[in-house]
Amino acid sequence: MDALTIDQFAVFAAIVEEGSFAAAARRMNRAQSAITYAIKKLEDQSGVELFDRSSYRPVLTQAGTALLPRAQRILSELEQYRLHARQMTKGLEHELRFAFHPYVSPQSLSNVLSDFEKKFPSVYLLALPASRDAATHALHNSAVDLALMPELVPFGAGIERSVCGESEIVVAAAPTHPLAQLDGGNFSASLLRDHRQLVAYTTVAEEDLSIMRGYGMDDVNIWRVVDFELERALLVAGSGWGALPRSRIEEDVAAGRLVVLRPRGWGNAEQVLKIPFVIARATSNPVGPAARWLFDRLARSPVV
Repeated sequence: MDALTIDQFAVFAAIVEEGSFAAAARRMNRAQSAITYAIKKLEDQSGVELFDRSSYRPVLTQAGTALLPRAQRILSELEQYRLHARQMTKGLEHELRFAFHPYVSPQSLSNVLSDFEKKFPSVYLLALPASRDAATHALHNSAVDLALMPELVPFGAGIERSVCGESEIVVAAAPTHPLAQLDGGNFSASLLRDHRQLVAYTTVAEEDLSIMRGYGMDDVNIWRVVDFELERALLVAGSGWGALPRSRIEEDVAAGRLVVLRPRGWGNAEQVLKIPFVIARATSNPVGPAARWLFDRLARSPVV
């Protein structure tokens, strides 16, 4: 077994993929006798026959069928090693730290990150939710490389950013909530203060809160909960009202678990609040090809 070689595994896989020794020889630009010798050597060293050669075309034996996935895995790992080595020579990052605001659509973001994984399989990705303030602070301190967050106020110098869509925030509650019973959910926004608001703790920092005061938020009648999913569950249970991205509650609205309210004087004329989102990085923190690819991809692929 000590003399097993990568070339033998490559021959093994080529025979299976091409269907014959002769076809494998043509693909690998070798004499058929060399292919036959390589697979015979592999069988001798493994102690099992990998192919039944009694018919016109070689057929995998039971042992060959069992061992083929391991050989293919070895070849795949070798290719990943080569790819990683090539990418490192081009300055590819070992790790990419990415902060995103919880209002971002998980499905849309997962589609982008799935493409990222295919493009940069060797890069370790750390993706964590963060409020705008926390993400901005992390950028300036090089704790993260990129941040996808709302641009409620200008970031100032030292931040490169690109707009990547806007999040449409709506007011929602359970159909049984008292606000939903008022004129079909169409009422004065001033009444929002009379009912508990639910806010995911990670989505609203103090700076964001001061900006949002005019949209029904206050410090007295508000619950901050641990995450977005708990906020959503409490909304469905009728424990309060919330201002959430429309994209995050579409299924609940369609199923009748939540309704979109229309408080007059809240948001724009359509009773929605549109918040621009940007992908940002600190100019003081140089990024490699993986981070630049993700920055550019998010800049042209809205995920909010």
